[in-house]
Amino acid sequence: MVKRPDIKTRKKLRIAMCVLYLLQIVFCTMPFIHNFEANGSITSASPLFMITMLFGVISGLDSTAVTMCILCTFMVVIPLIGFFFCALDKERNLKNIASLICCLAGVFIILTIPKEYISLGAILALILYVIIMFLTSVAMVMRLSKDEES
Repeated sequence: MVKRPDIKTRKKLRIAMCVLYLLQIVFCTMPFIHNFEANGSITSASPLFMITMLFGVISGLDSTAVTMCILCTFMVVIPLIGFFFCALDKERNLKNIASLICCLAGVFIILTIPKEYISLGAILALILYVIIMFLTSVAMVMRLSKDEES
């Protein structure tokens, strides 16, 4: 890929994407999944809580719970990958391609949650992934267009 140093606008976009990925990691502490129990109470779980469940007592969980815990593990790993690509790749278009792949994977994982279990954190993460995808597409177009300032 062609290496081009960042101009001011592309640098601002890259920093904005890094900040949004960090915000996405913060959203992993919010409840993504909730469940209505028979006694009228509501239980909710964040991806970080489900990861601790996965590593804590894997033998006591059924296969559906293990699958949800593994998906929530990816919900934490995907923004980390996107953040490191955006933070460390300054001269190539690889950060934009990796960002699009991370956003599509994150949206896919959120959409695999059944709609009756989805909670506030998942909705906010979904909206943030759409914003990051928009910024990434703008950065890709700017990367492919001719530089006006160097």
